Amino acid sequence: MTSQGKFKRAVRRSAQESGKRYTEARSAMEKRKEVFPIFARSVELAPLKVHLEDRYGVRIRSMAPIVASGMTYSGTLRVDHDGGLPWIARVFSSPADTLSRLEGDAEILRFLARCDFPAERLAHDEPVSVMDGSGVIVTECVEGGRTIDNPANNVPSTWHELASLLGRLHALPPAGGAVARDGGSFTHAGPQHDGVLYDGRPGRCLEAAMSTLVSVEDSVSPDGREKFEWLRDQVENADDAEGLPQALTHGNYNGWVAVGRPGSLVLVGWAGAGHGPRLASLAWLLLTGAHSAEATDFIDAIVGGYSQHIRLTAEELRRLARVIEMVPLSMACLAYRRSVLSGYMPNGGEGWWPNPERAEQLAAKAVAAFRN
Repeated sequence: MTSQGKFKRAVRRSAQESGKRYTEARSAMEKRKEVFPIFARSVELAPLKVHLEDRYGVRIRSMAPIVASGMTYSGTLRVDHDGGLPWIARVFSSPADTLSRLEGDAEILRFLARCDFPAERLAHDEPVSVMDGSGVIVTECVEGGRTIDNPANNVPSTWHELASLLGRLHALPPAGGAVARDGGSFTHAGPQHDGVLYDGRPGRCLEAAMSTLVSVEDSVSPDGREKFEWLRDQVENADDAEGLPQALTHGNYNGWVAVGRPGSLVLVGWAGAGHGPRLASLAWLLLTGAHSAEATDFIDAIVGGYSQHIRLTAEELRRLARVIEMVPLSMACLAYRRSVLSGYMPNGGEGWWPNPERAEQLAAKAVAAFRN
């Protein structure tokens, strides 16, 4: 493996900026013990109703959080009003000084509309506002709900369409502005929307994972130390996909982003979009779509759909397995932290525990399909 871990690069950058040695910079970063919030705050409906009515001159008839896959997304709400088609209002847990990030989201959605790409559309010429210090963006509601929530749609052909759309996205022409900002990250840290931060490049999730582990290091019992060190070593030496081909990409590209009916899917949730290594989103799609190397029909469908538009490089194929592990590692660190704080010391047998062998097997099947 020639790629270095994201955390190691962050330590080196800190050392260069501070004039400290590597070991000193690492120690200083770990002592910060930054604790990332996990869940976004609930949104008060009455103030949001007043805010949207005053800003857009509409009368709102009803407003409720989106429920999908058995989960309630408190910061994502359907808004029915008398001014036309229903809206989706996303309320971010970010302070107002990150408003430029939300404006960038709107700019990317305008770009996708110009490219006739099937993404959600902005609901107004001025879709971004601030309510009580939090950014709000309104888009048009796409009817039909989350596609794969219907078991009849959770089939290889749907994932083929999803992969084809991802390939189309990665093949779009380059552009400036927000389209060129760092993107593709899926983390669990910082200012959030519905409990997840989408900010920066994919490797940000490894930075979040390391900080999550460090935050509970002093609570790890002696008998749990070996597993803690193993997990930290996996994060420190993970592959962040840097140095690989880049494109405009999505921050959480899996079946959950697809709304509507197969054959005319619309992709939503563009908060993490931006310029980043394209392999990260493809790896996450493979893992969430296929789950294991035995799901060859799903693997073949995803490979076939993506290959309609993009041909992976030899280096991308070589590093696929390690990149597949990136998001699961981040999620595992969150689960580890929750366990330790609850008084349970993980032993490595938990269902959420990272499984590099599974990633290797899945990648091997995908690589063989790509080469065919």
